Order: sequence, then structure tokens, then C-alpha cells
Amino acid sequence: MISVIIPTFRRTEKLCNCLGALANQTLAPDDYEVVVAVDGFEPRTHAAAAAAWSAAWGGRSGSPANLIITQGPHGGPGAARALALASCSGDTLLFLNDDVIPEPDCLREHVDAHERLAAQGRSAMIIGDAPWRVHTPDNRFAQMLRETSMVFFYDRMHAALREPGHNPDHDWGFRHAWMLNLSASARAVREAGGVQANQHTYGREDDELAFRLSSQRGMPVLFRPRARVVHDHAMSPREYLKREYGLGYTALAFSHKSPACALELFRMNLADPAVRTQTAGFVEQTAGEAAGALGWFESLATQPPLPPGQSAQALRTQYEQHLPLKRWMWRRALLDALSGAPAEPEAALSRLRRLVGLAA
Repeated sequence: MISVIIPTFRRTEKLCNCLGALANQTLAPDDYEVVVAVDGFEPRTHAAAAAAWSAAWGGRSGSPANLIITQGPHGGPGAARALALASCSGDTLLFLNDDVIPEPDCLREHVDAHERLAAQGRSAMIIGDAPWRVHTPDNRFAQMLRETSMVFFYDRMHAALREPGHNPDHDWGFRHAWMLNLSASARAVREAGGVQANQHTYGREDDELAFRLSSQRGMPVLFRPRARVVHDHAMSPREYLKREYGLGYTALAFSHKSPACALELFRMNLADPAVRTQTAGFVEQTAGEAAGALGWFESLATQPPLPPGQSAQALRTQYEQHLPLKRWMWRRALLDALSGAPAEPEAALSRLRRLVGLAA
């Protein structure tokens, strides 16, 4: 059996869409269960999930797959996943986000991937595909999210698949083990210590768990694109930059909690006093370049997407152009954390705007 773990927090509509797709799987209902982990005591979410599941199975013959709903104090997706793990009975775990729509063969593909590995005496983490949903109207910024490595690295993984002689069992490493569509042995996860709860927002719990499974058990991360979900998450340029700030700000706390993983992830020891000096210098020296890119970057949300035949090289160029801004936001946030200042992403953006005279 495969247990599907879905943490959720105040996104009832997204969750219900996900559950509807999970009720429409080609895998037999007896072969999977769904564990919804409500992050916080939310009776409305609990009731909506139960109603959506019942409606999705209504009128169909046979018994529905098992739905379990757990809930606990609001502690973030890591805490919700950790709580859900105790209720899982499957020998394989599939971690999904609540804003994904699994395609009908998604669960079967995950199960088949693990069964093929087990027949060879092997074990691995399986990362499935998760293309971004195209919303209407579309725009250049959304296209960049879909087709470049701004958030995930699926573009690189698909490019590798097209290369002659590519090894389908290439180990992509723990940085590619995103829990929006990731499966692994339940026994391995439990023996490695389970899911770590880091913070009330995304806390790199996927990176941290994958790092432990890789370093302690030698488990690779294998890409299986046929285990597919659609990622239904719209984002604006400002939200993207604030997300990057959040990742930078929480990096310090993460490095204290998981120093070995953080050292591999960030390629520097954030506890080293020299890092604060280096980070302050970087923020000061690159602020002008970052500010100069801000207006152009935000304008991407008002530009139409490029035609398929023209997009690849142009989007790669624009991706490179936005990197100074992305890196500045991350480092500015890290400097705030190292200085003991509160997290203020809007203040960081305002500083850039003042440098180039942009309106707030």
C-alpha cells in the first residue's frame, strides 16, 4: 500500500481539487490511502475534505480508498507531515502539496517505480514531474517560472532526458527531492528519524529529509516523469521575491538545526562570523544592480508569453538577468537574520525602489 500525505493550511479549494484527482486514480482503492494533515485546528477544512472525498466517490461501485484526516497546532507543513506519518499504514509514502492535481496514473507510477527497484534489491527516493498549471491570461513571468529553474529544476531534468545516452537512474541529489511530488520507503523515512518540523512556513524539510536518506542510507533521488501532477500555484513577481527573502531569512535558523545539511545546501558555514561581514559587503556592492533589475522584472507579469519557437533562448537570457535581484533578496534577508533584525521583505524591496526612484 502507498500512503499519500498532504499537509494543508487554509487552502480548502486547492485541497478539494487535489482530493478529487486522488479519487480518480487507476490504482485500486485497496492499494492506497490518503492522509490529510490539517496544520491547525480548522473544523471547516476537516469537514470540506471529508465532503469532497465523499462526493468524488459518490455513485461509484466498490469501496473508496481510505481517507484519514489529522490535525494539530499550527506548526507549518513539516509539523503537519510529521503528525500524519504516525497515521500512515503504507509501506511507501508519497508526499504531495495540497495545490497539486495528480494525474490518473500518478500513484500507480510511483508504486511501479518502487516495485521495480525492490525487484533489483534497491531503494530510492522517486521525484515525479510537477509542471506548473498555465493560468489565463498567461504572462512572461509565469512562463519563466514554468520553463526555467527559478523555483524548481525540472527544466534541467527534462533536458537531461533528451540527451543521447542519458542514464534514467541518474542520482539527482537531495536538492531535487521536493515534497510537492516525492515518494520513498516508509520504513526508510521512519528509521532516518521522520520528517523534521522547522517553522510555520516552508522550512526545507524536504531537503533535510532527503539529505538524511542520502547520507545515512545511500538512497539516490531518481526522476520518474510519468508520475505526474500539475502544480496549480499562481505567483506574482513580488511574491516570488518575498519568497526568496523568506528562504534567506530562515537559512540561519535552519543551519543551527541541521548544520551538515545546511553546509551542503548553502556551500558556506552560516555560523562563521566572517559570513556576516561577507554578506554585508555583498548586499552593499550589488544593491544598485539588483535595484536596476526590479522594474524590468516586475514588468514581466504584464508582458505576453513568448511563442514556443522563440522562448527557450530568450527565457534563459531573462533568467540570467534576474539572478542579481534574486541573490540580493536572499542575502539581504540573511543579513537581517544575522543582525538579529526582524524579517521585513517589504522594507528590502522599498530600499531597492528608492535607489532607482520606483513607485512603491
